[in-house]
Amino acid sequence: MTTIHHPITRDLRVALAGESRWWWRLMIRRWHTFLKMQARVAGQLRHIVTVSKCSAADISTDFGVLPGALHVVPNGVDTDLFKPLPDVVRHPKTIIATASADAPLKGLPVLLKAFKILCEDDPAHRLVLIARPKPGGDTEALISRLGLAERIRFVGDASHEDINRLYAQSAVAVVPSLYEGFGLPAIEAMAAGVPLVSSDGGALAEVVADGGLLVPAGDSEALAQALARVLSDPILAQALSDRGRQRVVREFCWSVCAEQMVQQYRSCIDTC
Repeated sequence: MTTIHHPITRDLRVALAGESRWWWRLMIRRWHTFLKMQARVAGQLRHIVTVSKCSAADISTDFGVLPGALHVVPNGVDTDLFKPLPDVVRHPKTIIATASADAPLKGLPVLLKAFKILCEDDPAHRLVLIARPKPGGDTEALISRLGLAERIRFVGDASHEDINRLYAQSAVAVVPSLYEGFGLPAIEAMAAGVPLVSSDGGALAEVVADGGLLVPAGDSEALAQALARVLSDPILAQALSDRGRQRVVREFCWSVCAEQMVQQYRSCIDTC
């Protein structure tokens, strides 16, 4: 039995769709040449664990794996580590996101454009990004073009405890990804008890469900509107905070996910 998180074919499609420069498209294709090998190996496996129904469907479609060989066991989160910190004061205008700054899949340009819309209505908004942008790269260029540099704080090399505290200090968390095979930052934010706004990219709609507000992936205006709703409505924010935490404890804590994995191993052994 092996685990495939999601088919990297999806990463390739998003990367190519977001890149107009021919030489970068060539480099992207060259980097992904391992995909033929991955698909060939996956097709020979009898027992594959993946992390969401969305990933299972994508693996079956892209790699030709029979649905009966696929079993879903979600990723887990340490709910004793990522948890609400009621003694920490939330900053009412602060938005937080964990998104690889230069990975097209993570949708950071979508978030930056949404953040620009929010700042046009209220310049007091601030954005904390748990990411490390490439110096002089596309992300820095976009931030400069949008005039947002003074309103964004990048945090790199943060410990899990640091990230949990940053969540506790923020009014809302956002996951803007264009595609996720699962979406670990989403369940970390929900576990931390911070209200969540997420795209519906890939498995995120399945994972977040009623634990956050969902918007169409790639839609900056819809993302800005959803963030504005949460920031302006304390009752909604508290409801999302409560529902998100409850969903993670019920569905994604390590004890639940580990037990599901144990069951898969037992089932696999019994059929050998």
